[in-house]
Amino acid sequence: MFNRIIKAIIAMFFSTTVQATETNIEFHNDDNVQKIAEAYSLDCVDFVRSKFNIELDWSDASILQIENTLESLSNYVKKSGMPSEQIDEFTKMFGFYIGEVYRKNHGGVVWGGVSIDGNKHFGMGKIDTGEAFIWPVLNVSKRISLGAEASITHYYSVITEK
Repeated sequence: MFNRIIKAIIAMFFSTTVQATETNIEFHNDDNVQKIAEAYSLDCVDFVRSKFNIELDWSDASILQIENTLESLSNYVKKSGMPSEQIDEFTKMFGFYIGEVYRKNHGGVVWGGVSIDGNKHFGMGKIDTGEAFIWPVLNVSKRISLGAEASITHYYSVITEK
């Protein structure tokens, strides 16, 4: 019995490892996404000012303010529901703001499309290598649907350490 448990644990470990290494992530630079990001991030600043009376200043510290706003939004969506189109708009607005804060304060990245196992998302790639780096719009989507366990402040602290 003990051997079966050990074999099961080993099998889970190796199958997880294989899945992680088989993920296909590609980045394609797209200047149009930069324009979209700028527009949505400005919408985010306006929205947060008008609805929460908070001034976002494009600083790394402003991500904490975004986290608090996303917590409220996540709780609202879980309690009252919201059409998926409206959630998508919030996801883009907050995700592009986070990406623009990173780009303005840390540089070295450009907007474009990230393909993860064939699924396309807005994302950022490294200028020097062309590799996919972050996809904040997707992470905001997770934050809204999963709640605090998908913390944006934690996500941002991890990407700023790279």
